[in-house]
Amino acid sequence: MLVKPLAGRWAAESWRTGIGRDDSGFTLFELLVVCALISVMLAVAAPTLKNSILTDPLKASSRQVIGLIKAVREKAIRDQQAYVITFDLSENRIWYRQETAAAPEDPDEVQTDALQLTQPVRIVDIWTKSEGKMDEGRPQLWVSRQGYIDETMIHLENDEDEVLTMLFSPFLGNVRITDSYVEME
Repeated sequence: MLVKPLAGRWAAESWRTGIGRDDSGFTLFELLVVCALISVMLAVAAPTLKNSILTDPLKASSRQVIGLIKAVREKAIRDQQAYVITFDLSENRIWYRQETAAAPEDPDEVQTDALQLTQPVRIVDIWTKSEGKMDEGRPQLWVSRQGYIDETMIHLENDEDEVLTMLFSPFLGNVRITDSYVEME
């Protein structure tokens, strides 16, 4: 009988002093300090990220080229039609058409959804596994009904001689991007 009152007294005593309590958690002040630190870091980093990712014409053009090629691959799978992507190296223009459609002779006859690269960026050359390196004219890239393309490497360059290389995988939608000129053997 003596143990019960001591146990009760010990429990009441430990609750008052905090012994045996689980105090895991954060106070409101700690949460406010962490939120303030995160907002300061974002305020410092956001302009840098914006300038380096969104406004760089070379990277923006590469995203446009990748987007167009991926869209054509998806369209080929969806329509079960082969497509041909044409790169006009002198005009910095890219367009696509169904393989069965006649190729336009005049660049003005090109589809309205042709991709025109911005002025400081130009297509240096295109390399495909079957054709090799093509640096003039209008090289073409064939897209099968299953969305497969030949292993392809596209080099873009800006006025400051910065080069970006995009390597397209034949069967997957993977694109490897390198910030330098990469040669294929």
